[in-house]
Amino acid sequence: MLGAIERAELVFERANQCHGPFCHGRRALANRAGAAYRPATFNTGHLSMITPKNAMLPEQWQKLNPQLSISDGAPIGQAVEEIGARDGGFDGGVLSERFWDEGYFLIEDVLPVAELAKLRDGIETLVAKGMSPALIYLYDEAWQVFLRLRPLLSHFLGDRIALLPHFWAWHVDPGEGGRGWPPHRDYQGESVIGDDMLISLSLWVPLSKASPENGCMYVLPRCFERCYGAPVMKPQDVLLQDVRALPAEPGAVMGWRQDLYHWGGRASKHATEPRISLSLEFQNAAFDPLAEELLSLECPPAFDKRLVLIASQFEKYRHMQAIDDATVNWAKAVLEHAA
Repeated sequence: MLGAIERAELVFERANQCHGPFCHGRRALANRAGAAYRPATFNTGHLSMITPKNAMLPEQWQKLNPQLSISDGAPIGQAVEEIGARDGGFDGGVLSERFWDEGYFLIEDVLPVAELAKLRDGIETLVAKGMSPALIYLYDEAWQVFLRLRPLLSHFLGDRIALLPHFWAWHVDPGEGGRGWPPHRDYQGESVIGDDMLISLSLWVPLSKASPENGCMYVLPRCFERCYGAPVMKPQDVLLQDVRALPAEPGAVMGWRQDLYHWGGRASKHATEPRISLSLEFQNAAFDPLAEELLSLECPPAFDKRLVLIASQFEKYRHMQAIDDATVNWAKAVLEHAA
């Protein structure tokens, strides 16, 4: 795995060797230690490279990211090694005490960094072309990340695991004053029964280093909030000393109960790389569905359905993140073509 500086120099070199109107260098890190991140110039014809009509063609997306795959909707788990497979199984017991006390867990070095690097490259390519990072879910590898985590999911949710159609990907850009989502809870209803029965769970996976410099995750641990006397309703209710930053490296996975109050930080313009990450939500399928349609962990949607699901996210999450009108209109046009 290349270090940050070597990676930046390689991307910079490739970008300068490239010529022609369809040649775009990927976002490059500053090519010397300690220098601030400097984003490349984006495609000014926002999303014009892939129109709503040809967005329906998998080969258009495959050309963008040839290192990733798009299946025909068949099960994608045959070549995926679940966490703990080489160690006699996954032991989630060590996570339980903290999870039930504080509402979250963070496990380091559990996912294959080389596979995550392909997704990071994919997101950087999408962003450099003026497209949303969330379109990374068109590719099998984004879903496979979470399939690898089945033993972890089973530990908290039981054997009947379903995907909620709620997902997102981030590219928090320090060069543009980027920030994560504001303080919120993923689900306002009941996500836990009693003290030990979980209904739903959110997972968050960093594809690049996540630090206070580039906007890592922050949480209000449940054990602190329980002392407040009333649930937090707005950021002003949080005592600053109770806030916990959760820096993480690629290979880690973070999870929290869906009533945990959390948010993404604002990146410093002096950060040396963007914060790139994935998130997906799950529920114990033994309970009533928390969404109109639940998805399969082993057999994620085929390409056409993935595109429709992604296009549906933009309007849904517009209140959480600034999404420009061009992207929203593009997504609406995609939904019209799909219909």
